[in-house]
Amino acid sequence: MPSYRAELQISDVRPGHRPGEVLPLAAAATRRLAHLDKPDLVMVDRLPWVVVRFSIDPTGRSEEDDRARAIAGQVEREVAAVAEIQRTRVSRRVKGEWLIVPG
Repeated sequence: MPSYRAELQISDVRPGHRPGEVLPLAAAATRRLAHLDKPDLVMVDRLPWVVVRFSIDPTGRSEEDDRARAIAGQVEREVAAVAEIQRTRVSRRVKGEWLIVPG
């Protein structure tokens, strides 16, 4: 199964929400649309990134990338309700490397 990551750089949480809400929300949004492999929170240059790794059914590279971008977009929309997102990127696992999915 093709494996992808949606990575969201979080700059702040919205008023009335707590940081602990962000990762479970991203994981739940992903789980509704794909097979959730692993949710994670990582720090890069002191900035938090929510990372959800997921798998989808194989169909063909272009269709898979389109679906992964759509999944990442839905995750971004749901997380944006509780947190401010600086940027989002989608990557695909190819022969042991994570390659950015253009889009």
